[in-house]
Amino acid sequence: MIAGRYRLERELGRGAMGAVWLATDEVLGRSVALKQLIALDGVSDAAVEREAQLAARLVHPNVVAVFDLVRDDDKPWLVMEYVEGKTLAHMVRDDGPLPIEDAARLIGQIASALRSAHAAGIVHRDVKPANIVVGRADRAKLTDFGIARGVDSQTTQTGQVTGSPAYLAPEIATGGRATPASDMWSLGATLFQALTGEPPYGIGDNALATLYRVVHEDPPRTPLAGRLAPLLEHTMAYDPAERWSAADVVDFLAGRLAAEKLEPVALRTQALAAVAAPAPAAPSGQAQSTSTPARRRWWPIALVAAVALVLVVGGALWANRGEEPSAKPKPVASGSPLSETTDKATEDAADEKSEEASEEPSPSETASESPSERPSASETAGPTAEGIDAFIRSYLATAPANPDGAFSSMLTPAFQASSGGIEGYRDWWGSVASTSVVSVSPSVDPLKVTYTYRYTMKDGRQEGSTVTLGLVYADGKYLINSEG
Repeated sequence: MIAGRYRLERELGRGAMGAVWLATDEVLGRSVALKQLIALDGVSDAAVEREAQLAARLVHPNVVAVFDLVRDDDKPWLVMEYVEGKTLAHMVRDDGPLPIEDAARLIGQIASALRSAHAAGIVHRDVKPANIVVGRADRAKLTDFGIARGVDSQTTQTGQVTGSPAYLAPEIATGGRATPASDMWSLGATLFQALTGEPPYGIGDNALATLYRVVHEDPPRTPLAGRLAPLLEHTMAYDPAERWSAADVVDFLAGRLAAEKLEPVALRTQALAAVAAPAPAAPSGQAQSTSTPARRRWWPIALVAAVALVLVVGGALWANRGEEPSAKPKPVASGSPLSETTDKATEDAADEKSEEASEEPSPSETASESPSERPSASETAGPTAEGIDAFIRSYLATAPANPDGAFSSMLTPAFQASSGGIEGYRDWWGSVASTSVVSVSPSVDPLKVTYTYRYTMKDGRQEGSTVTLGLVYADGKYLINSEG
C-alpha cells in the first residue's frame, strides 16, 4: 500500500528511471498507474517534485494524465491515469512495421501532445515507442513524463545524458540541454521505428556505440517512409534549428503546412538531379536530407551549388560507414504485415519522389497527380545514386517476404540462370526471416552497388554480409545482373 491509499497489483514495465505499477486507488475504486520518481545524480527529491508538479498541469487527450503526487517512505510517487492498451514498441515487435497511414495517424496524435507540452514550457526528454500507449479506438497517449523538465529547468547537471540512446538527439548525446527540438528528433526516430520495425540506429546492447553513431553518422532515411519522408527528414535534421516544431508536424499531416516550409525539398531534389552523375557515391539517405550535420555545413545554404558540395561530402562519409558499430536486425514476427505493406510503401515512396521532381510543386497539385500522368524522375534522369539505393533497400525487404516475386521482377534472365534458378534462390531467401541494411554505396558509372546488411534466419541465427552487385537499367527500372 503506497501512501495509505494505492495498492500495488503488478508491475507494468521497468526502465532506467524505475518501474511502473498497476495499482488500485482504494478511495475512488479505480485502476491507476504508479511510478516511483528516482532523483538523478545531483538532483534533490524536492526538485523532482517541482518537475512532476509541472507535468501534472499538462492536460491533453493524447497525454497520460497525472492525478497525484504522493510520498511514501519519504520517496515521491507519481499517480497517473492507467491506459489499457499496447505500447507502440510492442505493436511493432508483435505485428511488424505499421502501414504509412497508421503511422501518420499515431505520430500526429503524439505531435499534438508535444505541441501542448512545449507551449506549456515542458520538454518530455524520452519520446520513444515504449512511451506511447495505444488504447481504445486507436487513441495514442504519450506517457512517462517522470523525467520531463521545464524548458528553463536547471535541475539537470551539465553533461548528464538522460533518455534512451537510440532516440536521443545528437546534441543530447553529447551532454547538451534538452529542448523542444530534441523532443522532435525523438519523435522522428519513433516514426522511423514504426515504419521499419527497428530503431534508426539499429538494435544493440552497447549504449556507447549507439551514442557514437547518433553523433557521428548522418540521420537515417528509409524509402518505406513514402509520403512521410519530409516529416522524417525535417524532424531528424542534425541541426536543431532546422527541425520542424510539433505544430509544423501537425500542420504537415493535416495538409496545412505553409509552402515556404516545403520549398527546400523541391530545391534539393532539383540539385540532386543535376549532380547525380558527377557524385555517384552520394547515398539516397543524404541526397534526400535538407539538413546536414553542423560539422559539415556552411550557413546559409542558399545556392544549389552548396547543396551539391554537401552531397559529395556526404557520399564520402557514407562509404566508410561499414566500419562503425553495426546493429543487429530485429526479427519480423510471424504474420508480419511487412509483405503486405512493402509494395505499397515502395509505391508511396515512388509517388513522393515523382511529386518532388516537378518544377513547381504545390500541395494541391502533387496530392492529386499520379505517377501514371507524368514520367517519374528515374525515367527522365536515368540511373541515379538515389534510385540505386532505393532499389537495393526495396530488394532486401522484398526477397525474404516474397522470394518468387523478387526473383521474377528484380533479376535479369542471365542472373536468374547463374544464381541456380528459382529453386536455389527460393531455398535461400525462404529461410531468411528479415534483413537490416547497415550501409549502401551506389555507383552510377559503372552501374553497380556495394551494400552491407544483416539478416535473421527463421531459426533465429543472425549473421551479416557485404555484397557487390552489377546492375542494369532500362525503362526507369533497375535489375540485378551479376554478383561480385
